[in-house]
Amino acid sequence: MDRRQMIKATAALSVGAFAAPALGGPCDPVHFYGALTPGRTIKGRRFYQEFAPLRGLGRHLAKEGKNVFLWKNLEKEIGEIEPHYQGPTEDGIPGEGDCVGHATAMGCDVLAATDIHLRNEPERFFAKASVEAIYWGSRVEIGQQDDPALSILGRPGSHGFWAADWVRKYGVLHRTVYHSATDQLDLTGYHPGRSRSRRDTGVPDWLEPVAKAHPVKITTNVETGMEGVDAICAGNPVLTCSSYAFRPERDERGFCKAYGEQTVRRGWRGFSRFRIQWWHALVATGVVFYEDGIGVLIQNSHGDWNGGPRPFDIPRGSFFVDFPTWDAMVRDWGDCHALGSYYGHQIRQYRNRLHKLWR
Repeated sequence: MDRRQMIKATAALSVGAFAAPALGGPCDPVHFYGALTPGRTIKGRRFYQEFAPLRGLGRHLAKEGKNVFLWKNLEKEIGEIEPHYQGPTEDGIPGEGDCVGHATAMGCDVLAATDIHLRNEPERFFAKASVEAIYWGSRVEIGQQDDPALSILGRPGSHGFWAADWVRKYGVLHRTVYHSATDQLDLTGYHPGRSRSRRDTGVPDWLEPVAKAHPVKITTNVETGMEGVDAICAGNPVLTCSSYAFRPERDERGFCKAYGEQTVRRGWRGFSRFRIQWWHALVATGVVFYEDGIGVLIQNSHGDWNGGPRPFDIPRGSFFVDFPTWDAMVRDWGDCHALGSYYGHQIRQYRNRLHKLWR
């Protein structure tokens, strides 16, 4: 059984209370949820509060016909970007509702590479960010402190604003093996079982100081689609949590269409309307400008789930959304966050060379 067939075979699995009602249909192969709807207004700095001079940057680049492809900075470091995949695994381990961890980790990876190649920061790309650590930390170290009365223990899922708080207040752990005098934790690769194993206990205490050495120092709430475009154009990937679901075929320009409202017959109760939904976290890492509108590049965590053309060599599993859809996604829950100013691994030799120049 190949991966696509395996996804279809497990399509009936969902994450209970976190999944919006969805009927069977074309969306079945990607029934993986894990983003929770915010139960209150999200606090924190807004994007234009932090970056007021960047207002209108997207429109300026559109006039100049300049597209923005942040994911290509990551390709310069790791080669082809393998699409994140939440599971199930080939040996039958079920997937985990940790899409918030996947989207945030990919955003951190793209940000780290963008800081190196776009901002010319004297850093090296150490390794990809650990999906599991972001998932654990967002749920426990942040979530249980943020609202202890809202216990999600024993169930999957997380909030985007919890993940943004984790990488800002704590930081990023990477896909490597960590050692202390008495403990060891192997975070190489990704596995949904590992993600599930500590979702209720969080990041080990001895690793919290290690994560704090590499924070994403600025995370800001994005309120509108144009704020999101300006953020991406400034080099800031946007963690995007919403209920919008997409059809699994890209058109000739690489766009996937969102599922619209559909009418179904409910027996003697008559007809009702519904929209297929993913309660899902994704990450936006690019913008293209056409004469007839704007496209925003979305990277997903459903593996290589969609087909069709890949213009601009976009990563497998990714797709563009049109601006009205992007704006609706951002406004849907208000749980979208620009990631900026990653404190990465400095290059000692480069710093020493500069020191010699200054003295």
